[in-house]
Amino acid sequence: MEKEKFYVKIVGIIFDTSTRKVLVGRLDNEDHYSFIEGDLTHEEELDKCLKRTIKETTGCTVHNLGAVYAENMLKNNEKLKIHFLCEIREGEVTPGGKITELLWVKPSEVEEKLGVELPSRLHEYITNLE
Repeated sequence: MEKEKFYVKIVGIIFDTSTRKVLVGRLDNEDHYSFIEGDLTHEEELDKCLKRTIKETTGCTVHNLGAVYAENMLKNNEKLKIHFLCEIREGEVTPGGKITELLWVKPSEVEEKLGVELPSRLHEYITNLE
């Protein structure tokens, strides 16, 4: 019997409490932005993966405020996305890794920048950050 593979994508919703804005990034060959995200490996804890991914792609150290949404990728049934709310603790925001541009946006503008319609509960959560 073959083991089924299951992938977990860790997503950081980085929120600046002073400006009430969310950080999004754009990959090199993409037209749209995305939240900062990375793939969880079998050897890594959720929190460590989240913090490592954000450090590598933004240059910043963050505080994980907790999971705010989990999304079963229905079109790709072997993938789960877990969204975490984070705030920057130290560092200057600088693109790194595959991210070529970082942008602070109002929560009400996130869907427009991402180029997607978020699931209703995640949409409600993010827009309430404003």
